[in-house]
Amino acid sequence: MKLHHTILLSSLVCALLSVMLVEIAQAVPSFARKYKTSCSTCHYAYPKLNAFGKAFNNNGYRYPEGQDLEMTKVEPVSLGSEGYKQVWPNAIWPTDMAGTSPLGFHAFGRIHFGGSWDDATTTDKVEDDKALYFEIPHELELLFAGTFSDNISYFGELELEHETELAYEFSVNYDFNPSLHLRLGSIGLSASPEGKRLTREHYNTEGLKNQSGTWRMRNGAGGGVELWGAGNGSGGKGGYTYSAGIGNGQNDEDNFDMNTAKDFFGRATYKIGGLGEIGGTEGQASATSAFYEDNSVRLGGFFYAGEAIKDTLDDKFSVIGGDIDFWYDRLNVVALFMSMKSDYNSNERTSLAYFVEGQYVIYPWMIGEVRYEFTDKDTDDDTADPATGLLPGMIFMVRTNVKASVEYLIPLDDANKDNDRLTVQFNIAF
Repeated sequence: MKLHHTILLSSLVCALLSVMLVEIAQAVPSFARKYKTSCSTCHYAYPKLNAFGKAFNNNGYRYPEGQDLEMTKVEPVSLGSEGYKQVWPNAIWPTDMAGTSPLGFHAFGRIHFGGSWDDATTTDKVEDDKALYFEIPHELELLFAGTFSDNISYFGELELEHETELAYEFSVNYDFNPSLHLRLGSIGLSASPEGKRLTREHYNTEGLKNQSGTWRMRNGAGGGVELWGAGNGSGGKGGYTYSAGIGNGQNDEDNFDMNTAKDFFGRATYKIGGLGEIGGTEGQASATSAFYEDNSVRLGGFFYAGEAIKDTLDDKFSVIGGDIDFWYDRLNVVALFMSMKSDYNSNERTSLAYFVEGQYVIYPWMIGEVRYEFTDKDTDDDTADPATGLLPGMIFMVRTNVKASVEYLIPLDDANKDNDRLTVQFNIAF
């Protein structure tokens, strides 16, 4: 694909998005309505969180240090008198529900030019490097999230893709305090920023499968229970996070649990500098005035151990890895390394994958990005080269709830070198 074709197509599409999409994106998601604040209060560029957004999440979708009632602009609906607490258990414990709709929507559209890829929703493979494909609409997401009273929070997502695939997840948290939450429902290992990525392309570490092809990190751990929490470090800066969970593991559209074995996972991080992991001051609360800055470094480690079934054979697998998240001024660099061991059909295999990604805020509404990926499915197999690739891109916040991105996948290994492709994606949140 010629470079001038790439530049021309990118420019035309972004210009069209600016003109056509802004006018129809007038509503905002539920938390922005509840607090009557901009999406950029919590987001670097949605869905990626900034430092305050992470603190808000770690407080169970609440403002830090007991400021939630003060910052709430739409009063909740009371369900029972406070006096009921004095006579419990002879009365139902009082609570409240959101005073506005807890629903939000994300709409996605994509344009592909060239390349070869496996479609996420079919078994078809596209292999015409001169083809132009319109994936509009690609996906509609219904999001619902909020809090009940002081101790219960919830998050759910219903996804409709290509009018043929329906996916959903839902979890409820009992928030004892920021350092201890109990989650029931959809759980999984959040080792990489997969759910907060700004590109169309998934992270290679999320797509690495065990030998039987029955599990990858993107599948999560299914339904289960998880303990997680966070706390500030010295002086109210930085701090720790942790999570540990047990889930059903392997599942499909017909089964919540396809075997009796359970999967286990855990993760821990420690952040040095920057805003505290559970915040502690008002508003944006960073040491800088810019919502996209948080001078800090976060170190993390994780593991996952599970078992899956294919053709009556067990595939016992485990994952271990580490990551670093570095912020300085307008630059954010994330690197993640993981190793997977899989024992299936009397064959042991070790896989290795890592990526390094850098993002730089050129303007608050324009972010440059580049990612390098390395994947070796079998470290003992010298006959096949590892898959490597480069992904440069640009993200444009046309409005705080309207985003457009342009990215160009450049495979570097011989097996995939002709499968480069350009993707333009636009998202609307309302």
